[in-house]
Amino acid sequence: MKTKLFLSIALMLAFFCYSQSVITVDNSVGSNAQFSDLQSAISSASNNDIIYVHASEINYGNITIDKPLTLIGFSHSDTDKESMVTDLIFGSSASNCRITGLHITDDVFVDNVGVTLTNLVFENNRFDDAINFDNGGANDVLFRGNIIFNLGDTGTSSGSNNLTNAIVENNIITNNIYIKLHESVSIKNNIFLNENVIGNLSTATGDLIIQDCIFYSSIGSIYNPNNTGVVFENCLTYNNLSGVTNLVGTNNINDVNPLFVSATDDLFDAATDDYHLQGGSPAIGVGISGGDLGIFNAGPFVFNNFGYTNGIPTVKITAITNSVTVGGNLEVTINTNSN
Repeated sequence: MKTKLFLSIALMLAFFCYSQSVITVDNSVGSNAQFSDLQSAISSASNNDIIYVHASEINYGNITIDKPLTLIGFSHSDTDKESMVTDLIFGSSASNCRITGLHITDDVFVDNVGVTLTNLVFENNRFDDAINFDNGGANDVLFRGNIIFNLGDTGTSSGSNNLTNAIVENNIITNNIYIKLHESVSIKNNIFLNENVIGNLSTATGDLIIQDCIFYSSIGSIYNPNNTGVVFENCLTYNNLSGVTNLVGTNNINDVNPLFVSATDDLFDAATDDYHLQGGSPAIGVGISGGDLGIFNAGPFVFNNFGYTNGIPTVKITAITNSVTVGGNLEVTINTNSN
């Protein structure tokens, strides 16, 4: 017996525009979804269709998107099951895509020679490796609510790191960010964990501005987030094992505990960490516009540790009778979350 429930197609159709078709994919044994192979579902989809990628213990593998689509996974860090893909590759016709609720276990490639993709949205995903915008790159990109390992790389050639008009906000960043075209990139209200490197790859054209972010580290040496051509405004740093070098910039709070509800080190744990700010936190109300620092600033978007898609409820069976006698009652406990 399959002991999981998913949002019904009827509810999904009510949530989205009726002109879009909803396609279901599940590679679990015994599934009755429309497709078991995600790439086949993508190939069969029409422009602007919605593909719901069911949680599974089996990774869906490398996928290439070559048309405007919405991909919705169940979760990137659910304790039971996730919606996992290996490499996520965008073809030259993949503008206007939205990716949410996926765990990408390897790289993301936007690498089309002579073609610049537009209007890409990445929400509530977990990226275990690099997100690359090379050659034509992408314009008008939103990263929100993600767990990001590496955004960009150290390349400075004309074919590297071509990301423009991008917003990077409400994310947890666990390693490095490299930005070349900083003039049109906004990095705001993120939490940086571990000993991050933020690289401005075009220092000759000005500074990369980082605003309303929290830097939280657990290293035994002095933590220094500063780098050439990077300026911090209204940010907070804390190293719970040693000190922190003062940030370059204005209105920063240096080496002061942000008073998260629950976080004991600089390693992200979806099940135990809670990055809401306790009452009395020095990060409350001190942002550029008077908002809070970190990922829970006021706004319509709400960060979710597990990567559930905002606006779509999740339904899960959390307990079920092990055995039922003939004529007996099956007892099931169902939890729902409005997200």
